[in-house]
Amino acid sequence: MLSVEGLTVRADATDLVHDVSFAIAPGERVGLIGESGSGKSLTALSLMGLLPEGVTAAGRARLGERDLVGVPESRIKGLRGDELSMVFQEPMTALNPLMRIGAQVTEVMTLHGRSRQEARARSAELLERVRLPEPAQIARAYPHQLSGGQRQRVMLAIALANEPRLLICDEPTTALDVTVQKQMLELIAEVAPALLFITHDLAVVASVCERVLVMYGGRVVESGPIREVFTRPRHRYTQGLLAASKLTPRGTRLPVIEGGVPAAGRFPGGCVFRNRCPHATPECETPPALTGDGHAFACWHPAD
Repeated sequence: MLSVEGLTVRADATDLVHDVSFAIAPGERVGLIGESGSGKSLTALSLMGLLPEGVTAAGRARLGERDLVGVPESRIKGLRGDELSMVFQEPMTALNPLMRIGAQVTEVMTLHGRSRQEARARSAELLERVRLPEPAQIARAYPHQLSGGQRQRVMLAIALANEPRLLICDEPTTALDVTVQKQMLELIAEVAPALLFITHDLAVVASVCERVLVMYGGRVVESGPIREVFTRPRHRYTQGLLAASKLTPRGTRLPVIEGGVPAAGRFPGGCVFRNRCPHATPECETPPALTGDGHAFACWHPAD
């Protein structure tokens, strides 16, 4: 359903995302993980046609038979919110503080051709579908009158309003407490038609997705089924992420990946992880290819 081939996102002469390729089948839930600065959100924004000014995307991305990269704004605008929707991390920056909730859910449907009467009726159904208490009362409220979890459910209702083929979620549960986060994840897994879920939380992606892409330095360094990648990581970066996420006995030093994520344009040549990798050798100065059938990785010295 979604096919991405050789996606590259560039600012001036710097590649922020480099040669990323993946696919999502109808009904499939795919996670995109990695530290902040790895290129996860830029990948999603390029698919939505929402890149900041001065940042451009090249390569090929198709939703069914429709191109998403290198097309006029008028064309991508027709798909955005209709066949392709996104739930952002902070709903207060995405919701209009001056509009009632019901009006905001209704608006996204009328903009794509539904009558106001039909949109209002579906708005009530959507607010109930995302398990908001007293949907009629929520519809009359303003965003500041709702809790963080309720606002995020409203964003999910808006994203689902036109029955999109693909839902993209970018850290949608980061600001929520554990109980609300669990409810939100269960809801997303239940209602998403097909899903690209972006997060830095490995436990979250394991609970929602069937397949995972690991990004670092703007590149996909490992991909495959969740169970296989998380129990048998091959790339040393994935291995470090998993080690740092495990519970350790009291008094034991928490495993960490040494160093920090470089600024854009300052990743080393060859393997982008080699300046932080304890297994790096001169061979790593040559870029490794992403290889493997089903479970793929780009590493000269993969973990056993």
